[in-house]
Amino acid sequence: MSVLMSLGAISQKADSLFEASAGTDVVSSFVWRGIRYTASPAVQPWMDVSVGNFTVGAWSSLHFAEDWNEIDLNLGYENDFLMAGITDYYTSINNLPDDYFDYHAASTAHLVELYAGFPGSEKIPFRFLLATTVFGDYKTNDDAYFSTFMELSYLFSLQKYDAELRLGFTPAEGIYADGANVCEAAFRMDRAVELQQNVELNLFSEITLNPVTKGLYLVGGLGIQF
Repeated sequence: MSVLMSLGAISQKADSLFEASAGTDVVSSFVWRGIRYTASPAVQPWMDVSVGNFTVGAWSSLHFAEDWNEIDLNLGYENDFLMAGITDYYTSINNLPDDYFDYHAASTAHLVELYAGFPGSEKIPFRFLLATTVFGDYKTNDDAYFSTFMELSYLFSLQKYDAELRLGFTPAEGIYADGANVCEAAFRMDRAVELQQNVELNLFSEITLNPVTKGLYLVGGLGIQF
């Protein structure tokens, strides 16, 4: 009995220490930072486990009509004034081997990025992100691009929606543009509907303009969080 009581106490302590969330989204296409990677619908599962201000997360985008699959791992820290972390993006497409553990610079399908910024708040409804690649982003001569993306978002309410206006910019040549340029202008609306305790339905619609590619994309999504 004492052993069972001890195990129960440990379990309760672990439950109070960790916070976890998970969900799955279905989107009409995959657009990220002004770039449309696939035009087909995608299923995007995700999960997060947090301890205090630190979070470990995984996110994936699975496409059935196109040979593109992605899984990203993230370690982040966030408080009221700072968000920072590291993300490992991994993609498997038809011209790359499906070897997750390949971290050789010449053949890797990984892209590692460091980021920092301000998460926004009710009093200061602006979010700022600065992100730079540190691995896997190379020119043809094997020099690193260190592609950098800066994004400023204005967060507000619009009737029954949570809304966001975003502007993305890159200061130099890299994966976003051939030089300094605005590469994203976006407007997004979200709405969350609580289905039952701890289960939430999320709906969103987002329109994105990329002045670099001259592309205009409208994406809709439906997700469940549990």
